[in-house]
Amino acid sequence: MFTILVQNHLQLLNGNKPTMENKYFLEHKIKTAADFESAGKFLHALQIYKNLIEEFPDELDPYFNLVNLYEKLNNANAAGTLLKDLLEEHPDSLDIRLFTGQFFLRNKRWNDAIDILSIISPEEEPIVSFFLGYSHFMLNEFELAKVNFVNFIAVENKSELYHEALIYLAKIEIELGNFAKALELTSTALGIYSNNWELYLVTAIAFYNLGMFAHAVNSIYQALKLNEKDLSVNEWAGKIYFKSADYLKAEKFFLYVIEHQDEASPDIYNSIAEACLNSKKAEDALRYYQQALKLDPNNKKAYEGMKNAASLQNQN
Repeated sequence: MFTILVQNHLQLLNGNKPTMENKYFLEHKIKTAADFESAGKFLHALQIYKNLIEEFPDELDPYFNLVNLYEKLNNANAAGTLLKDLLEEHPDSLDIRLFTGQFFLRNKRWNDAIDILSIISPEEEPIVSFFLGYSHFMLNEFELAKVNFVNFIAVENKSELYHEALIYLAKIEIELGNFAKALELTSTALGIYSNNWELYLVTAIAFYNLGMFAHAVNSIYQALKLNEKDLSVNEWAGKIYFKSADYLKAEKFFLYVIEHQDEASPDIYNSIAEACLNSKKAEDALRYYQQALKLDPNNKKAYEGMKNAASLQNQN
């Protein structure tokens, strides 16, 4: 879901500028390296970038291109080391710091991203607040994430990331148990951007937790229309339809999740078993409870459910 929209700042450091001749030479070499990359000759390109870094240590393009190449080669450690060394040499470079922070975000190194980006003032680069909010969110540090997202939307209410910040804030309020506040945020976002499946999903979750199941059904229906294959949407659809006493639909959505996961959780098997039990399908309920116990032999809910399913089967 999260997309970094900021373009990499490929600008020159304030240092010795190359001569016009050297500039043409540099551009030619970078194009040659890019052609090697396109042809799959990554080692040739890598060697060119390394040579350019030695020859033109104050130029950022070879560093950044080499980092991108390392990522293509699944060598994020080498890329991270290169960027940290570069940043240590030029700690005041906003371009390097932003590029490095985005690199760590892409590679899910949240603490590194926070360390790198927190030095940048939000007044100087407002999008840093979004990046920091996202990093703290991924670390389940919801209060810190909230502060940064609030700072972002306060100054960037026309940004392309504004509606995403609202969705994250709504998710945070759900995590903090503030479901009515979450609905306020999703309502604001829906007024701006109404074609986002995750926005409807978060709205449905808020309604669900407030016990407003009819509204939750309407929201999850919209989420399904926009992204019917997403597992989280299907699982929440199952939960919502179950609470609405539409057990056959609940079973359908839970079954979709089970069939499209490599290894479904005991909870999802308990959920579909409970839906079957409420539909008086004792044999199916028993089978799903047994699968939950197979995955978790100490699962009390599955054990109790099996007794109820067996009782119903005997009655039948």
